[in-house]
Amino acid sequence: MTETTANYDQTWKEAISQYFESFIQFFYPNLHEKIDWSKTPISLDKELEQITAASQSKKRYADKLFQVWLLNNEIIWILIHIEVQSQYDQEFTQRMYIYNYRSFDLFNKPVISLAILGDENKKWRPNSYEYGLDDSFVKMQFSIVKLLDYKWEELTAINNVFAIIVMAHLKTKATTKNLSEREQWKWNIVRPLYQKGLTRFDIINLVKFIDKMMTLPPPLQTEFNEKLEQHEKELNMPFISPIEEMAEERGEAKGKQLGARETCQNNVLKILANRFDSIPELMSNSLKQIEDMTILENLLLASISVNSLEEMQKLIDVELPKD
Repeated sequence: MTETTANYDQTWKEAISQYFESFIQFFYPNLHEKIDWSKTPISLDKELEQITAASQSKKRYADKLFQVWLLNNEIIWILIHIEVQSQYDQEFTQRMYIYNYRSFDLFNKPVISLAILGDENKKWRPNSYEYGLDDSFVKMQFSIVKLLDYKWEELTAINNVFAIIVMAHLKTKATTKNLSEREQWKWNIVRPLYQKGLTRFDIINLVKFIDKMMTLPPPLQTEFNEKLEQHEKELNMPFISPIEEMAEERGEAKGKQLGARETCQNNVLKILANRFDSIPELMSNSLKQIEDMTILENLLLASISVNSLEEMQKLIDVELPKD
């Protein structure tokens, strides 16, 4: 397992989406005091897609965009970027600038840019981008938070869900090469959640967030699940446990994946049957062996224009899993 296996991106996005006010309160308390929280912030996912659409980078970043109202009734947009790369990224400040001016250009909205730096370089603290010559220049400055600056003892004493997210992030980074140690730290972070006075909803969410970020190979994940199940039995938890909810969620996701695959396979066969009357059993059986949705979608397109069943069978044979 490599560091990229750890699911930082999805964890941060889901946590910010569900606990946006807690996020601002934890990382940017001064900004939190200026926002009118009686008005529900609006998540601007479609707008963010337009802003980042032209990005040439193949890297994945955890970006979120929200509209909020200040206490003076002014509307502002808040663009949040989570940077988790381990190495220096020379394009980072430029990307922050581009996303900021593109949001103003496309929507004519003022944007406050915030960056959470989750990398491992203590000295890397970029907070501005500028270019120009002599008296003609442009400069953009943005607020940053460095996760490495947080002390473990302080995090354990803070009653905010993002203190726990930061703990999980830091220990995921620190255990890239020692997954047994990661499993132990995962257990050390999850177990105290039941004694913090959190709601059922918050416990389930946090366990799922931590589970996605602190990824483990199956044997260690099974060991972790068994510890959690035993702990819940000892506490006589009166509600559905996070582990059960995670299992249900994974089962539903797997069911949806299987359904989509079968639908695509059936559509290929229906199109071919309509064009060529009967479909050989060999072709039907061969198609059912292909599980990759990208390949199936390509075969679906091919079924519309392929010249013969023989040609279609050759396309399928090329994609069959090798023994």
